[in-house]
Amino acid sequence: MIRTYKYRLYPSHKQAEALDFLLWQGRNLYNTALEQRLRVYREMGKRISYPDQWVHFRDLRNASPDTLGKLNATSVQQMLRRLDKSFAAFFRRLKTGEKPGFPRFKGRDRFHSLEYRYGDGCKLREMEDGSVLFYVQNVGEIKVKYHRPLPEGAQIK
Repeated sequence: MIRTYKYRLYPSHKQAEALDFLLWQGRNLYNTALEQRLRVYREMGKRISYPDQWVHFRDLRNASPDTLGKLNATSVQQMLRRLDKSFAAFFRRLKTGEKPGFPRFKGRDRFHSLEYRYGDGCKLREMEDGSVLFYVQNVGEIKVKYHRPLPEGAQIK
């Protein structure tokens, strides 16, 4: 059975700024990857896929540790996969004759999430006093309103 629990985070001002910076970097990554796909198609007439883009952005991430390097590598991969899925959905809808909807550049109001794998960049940490903190890489431990414990044997995704 799949269950979803939402917990409210209470970041400090500094942590909120760090989270906002990560989201900004993720949005820039998405828009840059979309621009790269469009440019390669216009100039060479070829499609570029997720593995090709990952090689490029992995090197770019390693070269700029203060900006794109703040994002977790898995998060960068998931962002590129998100773009790949949007192109796949576009071409699928185009093929079936539906209204296609080309992938858009994302503005601040159209981009609200990053994806992390549990244990690789984020983790729930239970303290000795019973409180729970949510750790995010390059942000720190954030206070959580842990109002409902997870069921016994549950896996966090």
